[in-house]
Amino acid sequence: MGNWEMYIPDGWLNFPEIDAVARRNRVNFIIIIGKRQVGKTFGCLKLMLDDDRRFVFARKTSTEIDMLNRGVNSPFEKVSNGTVKFKPEGKYTSQIIKTETLTEGDKETQIGLGVALSTIGKIRGFNGDVYTDFVIDEFITESHMFKIRHEGDAFLNAHTTINGNREMEGRPCLLTWLLANSNNLNSDILAALNVIEVIERMITRGEEWKILNDRGVMILLPDSTKVINERKKGGLYRAIGGSSSFSKMAYENEFSYNDFSNVRTMPVREFYPYINVADLTLHLHKSNKTLYVTDRFNVKCRYEYADTEADLRRFTHEQADLNYMYRSNRIVFNSQSIKIKFKNYLKLS
Repeated sequence: MGNWEMYIPDGWLNFPEIDAVARRNRVNFIIIIGKRQVGKTFGCLKLMLDDDRRFVFARKTSTEIDMLNRGVNSPFEKVSNGTVKFKPEGKYTSQIIKTETLTEGDKETQIGLGVALSTIGKIRGFNGDVYTDFVIDEFITESHMFKIRHEGDAFLNAHTTINGNREMEGRPCLLTWLLANSNNLNSDILAALNVIEVIERMITRGEEWKILNDRGVMILLPDSTKVINERKKGGLYRAIGGSSSFSKMAYENEFSYNDFSNVRTMPVREFYPYINVADLTLHLHKSNKTLYVTDRFNVKCRYEYADTEADLRRFTHEQADLNYMYRSNRIVFNSQSIKIKFKNYLKLS
């Protein structure tokens, strides 16, 4: 693909270049997971305004959109010097309005739409044809935030609703930007896009970007060293130091809320298949009774649970001892994505 500049000279993310690379490679989904305040949201929204694009801006919940309607913590405040604001439109949507001061008075133009992933499925008669871009801000739920149910399905439904029939009509797919801080790989949206294992490998290899050409997906895990080194001179970093989970997420781009200590490859010949649950197989060690969890093996096990709500409830009830085994570090996982699935199936926090 050749060399390209992910950062501008000051160290901030270079969104015009990111956009150009994505378009050259026919990318439809751009996932950017990085340190706090390195220009993810600012740079993306500035690109929308500078290029005069029509876009949908999403947060997780209607409460967040209501706050933006009241002018609280608007991401446009610094980008537009107050000329772009949210304005309530209906029960589930907000207009994103740009105000221009002209000699004959102020002129208001709608340049975008504000929505919540949790409610977009309730919108009826929606026509997304006018929108070229879909920006989902803070798509990975932080530990102190409310996580909506079935976030992955909500995202897929939202994209389908906005994208409409444009591709069947020979037009480009909706360009979707997913922006988040690096704190947790346990994201229903990442799972829905089937990229958790890809990101896991990128972390292991120290890769900052990757394009999945066959899938139209671009993933960026920006290091943003120049900006972060300046931030480390600030009072908060000096106060809390670099060893806390927040510091590792905010300043080091570590997925600090994920424990990788029990994720590794084990010699499967030392185990025998014990439980099949959905798309996973739990292998029991032949001597020390530890468990090794992998993708599903095509073998019959002592316990079988299908990928249905009823069977998964039965799994959590009948295999309650797995909770104790997990807390006792007696379970090893072949990958972080498998660990995330296991915890979700067993409803572990």
